[in-house]
Amino acid sequence: MNRQGAIVNEKSFKMRAKSIVLAATMAVATGGLAHAADMAVKSPKPAPVVPFFFVNDTSVSFTYYFKATDPGVSGSAGTVAGGIGGTGGTIGRYQGSIDHFDVWEYGTNLIHVEFNQYGNNDPSLGIPGAQGAREFFGFARSTLGINELTHSKIASSWLFKDIGFELGGTAGVEDDFLDEHTTQGVFGLNFDVNLNLPGTILVGILAYKEFTRNEFNGCGTFGFGAVGGPLGAGSVCAVPGGPFSGERDFEWTWKLESFVAEPLTFLPWPVSFINIGNVTGPKGTGISTSNLLAVCGAPGGTPTCLADAETKVEVFEDARLTLDTSKVFWGKPGIWDTYVGWRYWYNKFGTDHGAPLFSTAIPGFGAPGTSIESTLYLGTTYHFK
Repeated sequence: MNRQGAIVNEKSFKMRAKSIVLAATMAVATGGLAHAADMAVKSPKPAPVVPFFFVNDTSVSFTYYFKATDPGVSGSAGTVAGGIGGTGGTIGRYQGSIDHFDVWEYGTNLIHVEFNQYGNNDPSLGIPGAQGAREFFGFARSTLGINELTHSKIASSWLFKDIGFELGGTAGVEDDFLDEHTTQGVFGLNFDVNLNLPGTILVGILAYKEFTRNEFNGCGTFGFGAVGGPLGAGSVCAVPGGPFSGERDFEWTWKLESFVAEPLTFLPWPVSFINIGNVTGPKGTGISTSNLLAVCGAPGGTPTCLADAETKVEVFEDARLTLDTSKVFWGKPGIWDTYVGWRYWYNKFGTDHGAPLFSTAIPGFGAPGTSIESTLYLGTTYHFK
């Protein structure tokens, strides 16, 4: 984010300086060749007006994840209501996305919107035989650079190229068995790390807040923080107007974000290494004490329920190798990319992989392994130029 701003600002500065030097050189040359008595010296052309957006890039991508997970979704969910307890499973996931990135005088803006189609083994609303769940998800990030705001290098040092203020939000809905609705907000500082490398390294230190709403046992099986079995046997949803609606207001916590983009110049092809890493702190249960006790009050279910409801540190790592395919085939860089990558998501959505719901392989209970996602993916991006 800030790194693109820093790069573009530096390029823009060099371009403006070059224009001024060239204009001055032309003026001197003209004055030397012209006869003062009969020819006026032409004024140098003004430097070109810098556009409001230095960079304005919109792209579309398509990605396929081979082994995605949906925390709490047991194996065989496509054929058995809620799946077969005690078994886990992975899900193929198709993703189409649109990204917009721009750099302007004072900072950067990034908007990402994606549509995910899950495989039939994660059916819509948890109904066996239904089409795979669908998810609509998007986030935005904006930065204001201190150097850009002050028109100086006050935030530059041997350690940082620039420091900026970051603000963003996330929203998404998914029609899986939990019918999840999520809203998140972040704000903090973004550091453009200075390691004298050709690419960019960004680190964000942020405050994080999340709200969600889900059905909690919408299809009668175990869900986050809930206990019981089939609908009507302890499930929260079995009680009309029950004590808990599914609204969760999580605690404020911390979040670390990192972005690395480095061209692999030692290779004979235009390949770049891109890594996105996020670490989010524990955010509590999101449920009031009274509601949590009411939800977990089923006979014999309290310890397990409390453990399932608690969140832990969440780690997200996404590393890919990206080939500038349009440059290879047509000599036109920056239009079409193809990539291969690996995504690792530990305690996905903050769920505790060690809690009974996500670790127990007892027949009829839990969805072990679904709190961790580790998958290969392939994709391609087209940039509108």
